[in-house]
Amino acid sequence: MFEDLNFPKGFQWGSAASAHQTEGGNHNSWSEWEKIPGKIKDGSNADIACDHYNRFEEDFDLAKELGHQVHRFSIEWSRIEPKQGKWNQKEIDHYCSVSKALINRGIQPMMTLHHFANPIWFRDIDAWLNPESPEMFGNYARKAAKALSDLDIIWNTINEPMVVVALGHLYGEFPPGIKDFGKAQEATKHLLMAHGQAATQIREIYDELGRKQPQIVPVISTTHFMPADPNNEDDVEMTTYLDNLYNQIWIRGAVNGQIEELDGSTRNYKALENSTDFIGINYYSRMVVSSEMDILAGQTPPKDPNLERCEGLDWEVYPDGYYHVLKSYWENYSKPIFLTENGIGTLDDSLRRRYLITHLQQVHRAIQDGVDIRGYLVWSLTDNFEWAQGYESHFGLVEVDYETQERKPRESAFMFREIIESNALTKEIQEKHLSRKV
Repeated sequence: MFEDLNFPKGFQWGSAASAHQTEGGNHNSWSEWEKIPGKIKDGSNADIACDHYNRFEEDFDLAKELGHQVHRFSIEWSRIEPKQGKWNQKEIDHYCSVSKALINRGIQPMMTLHHFANPIWFRDIDAWLNPESPEMFGNYARKAAKALSDLDIIWNTINEPMVVVALGHLYGEFPPGIKDFGKAQEATKHLLMAHGQAATQIREIYDELGRKQPQIVPVISTTHFMPADPNNEDDVEMTTYLDNLYNQIWIRGAVNGQIEELDGSTRNYKALENSTDFIGINYYSRMVVSSEMDILAGQTPPKDPNLERCEGLDWEVYPDGYYHVLKSYWENYSKPIFLTENGIGTLDDSLRRRYLITHLQQVHRAIQDGVDIRGYLVWSLTDNFEWAQGYESHFGLVEVDYETQERKPRESAFMFREIIESNALTKEIQEKHLSRKV
């Protein structure tokens, strides 16, 4: 029934995490948001989280033990620039130490400049709605690049910009809690320009210092949009519209170097030129679309009761969508792809193992069909604070006891190590973990 699925030579494996979700001790837009009653489902906060800020060496020892070759993490803007134009060298040095800790363990650092959280000063001047926000972000990127350019880092600029837009400016579930389609469009434009400004500043610093240019990889959230009725033209049209709005517009601008204005016109934006070496793709699930429902108001068809779900977030497990997403980005942009997040929140580790295997089967399928995929990162290395869900969703290959901060690798962590060591989904791994339930 199963056969060995070998991945290309040099394929890179690892895990991902973010600063606010793991570090503890941050003061930013999210730490303030967490104080508002009702914003976090379980009433918790990230004041301590996984204490990764103090325990990163321990966590990276685990990553090394588990065979990881790449680790994606974020640095916290609010620590580095706590007041506009005022830089905290102690925090810059901290993230230098974090990066070196990975390198010393033979793990490639992939560093994200922005993962949802904003400095308080940036929040207070309307953050991504401020027309000057791209240049402000570019200044921060320049400072980070100057400090870290002597290290072998893959740079992610902004994590999941369309999640920042959709959940922060359309549905109001994330800071700043706005529900305004026009403002969502403004934020989309400024986030795209900010990516360009960051890439430009990084490249300039590397040139000035005479260093080899790094890889710059914007990271996007994707979902597989599907019509509720494939024979209903309105459902199909709505699906195409939403795919373009959420999956395509932002990354198309990053790749093509163009800003799409509110009136539908486009203009070249020089800072976006040469801003994208790879496309970082995060995928978790699908979204079924009905033209009879207002998706912008949060209305969606009922979930399929036959599909397993991610705890807390209620995302359906739909591996086939991964293949279609990967094919679409390759066909649209012909840019190499790095799979920067994929995983499931669950206390049922057998479900996590099935999830990872069935999604990697689709990755292999896409590679076989010519998609240039360079690596795969599991979200996440450890359990962590899952934004509006609090601690209700457990994504970690490594379990965290939040009372004692004890780390304990799950069986899925050891299965993933076997995959890394083989650079393959072997027949034996698939039989062992899928034989009970396919």
